[in-house]
Amino acid sequence: RLVFKMKYPEILILEYAADRPGDLKYLLNIARPKIGVITAVGDIPAHVEFYSGPESVIREKARLVEQLSALGFAVLNIDDKAVAGLKEYTRAHLMTFGFDRSADVRISNFEIQFDSKPFGISFKIEYKGSFVPIRINGVLGRSQAYSIAAAASVGLIFGLNLVKIAEAFADFKSLPGRMNLIDGIKGSYVIDDSYNASPLSMHAALETLKEIKATRKIAVLGDMLEIGKYSIEAHETIGDLAAGIADILITVGPRAKFIAESAKVAGLSEEKIFIFDKVELAGKKLQDLIKKGDLMLIKASRAMQLDKIVEELKAF
Repeated sequence: RLVFKMKYPEILILEYAADRPGDLKYLLNIARPKIGVITAVGDIPAHVEFYSGPESVIREKARLVEQLSALGFAVLNIDDKAVAGLKEYTRAHLMTFGFDRSADVRISNFEIQFDSKPFGISFKIEYKGSFVPIRINGVLGRSQAYSIAAAASVGLIFGLNLVKIAEAFADFKSLPGRMNLIDGIKGSYVIDDSYNASPLSMHAALETLKEIKATRKIAVLGDMLEIGKYSIEAHETIGDLAAGIADILITVGPRAKFIAESAKVAGLSEEKIFIFDKVELAGKKLQDLIKKGDLMLIKASRAMQLDKIVEELKAF
């Protein structure tokens, strides 16, 4: 997958996910970036099914920073150990971002914003002793802060100051299905993270659900695809985590059954766990269960089509 984005005539932005081995090498023969941004890998990387293991995924991503010239910039997430380690593969200037105190572009004071309900996030972006506040409505999760910090890093490389960067995010809106906060039916609230899922992003989404106060928390979790031999382990790990966060767990898909079984073993009552093969049946059950004040997380790989449930839950 390769996405071309144009903001200014002199800047071409290429967004690429390392879906298959060798793809990045081919693309780098076509376009040689001056700035390479690597956001995350995780212990069980996305698309690892198509590689011999996590190390091969890391090696594929390393190609991006390897080909940068000494005049280029490698922008790396310092909180992800695998990504931070890629500094050894490049001769380019380094620019790191993340929550760690050693980050060049540091995220701090992260908070979920509430009034009568959650409505967004706020945090600070710090760089060389200066900082600016960032406030984003309609989205949740630290993943949003990471994205903004990565973008801010690139802006700083191009000579923008923090104030200009903060102003650029004043009207920021996340793309559909990426930790969007939506008003749901019956006075409920929905965290729509249905666009895609990997073990790393699933963990992050559940941690966000954990941080938010709500009458009840309902996790609707579907299969995580393209992780091959790591599938059972990854789904069981998510089930163990969900058991300590969700009041009700609904799973969709054959792999997600391992989430349900693991959650049961971890102590979530069997009466609070609902297992479905089809998204339509899961959606109907959820609509029956919903009560005022409920907060629901909807997340799975895109092929599971949990966005259908999100559409059914929207309060119009």
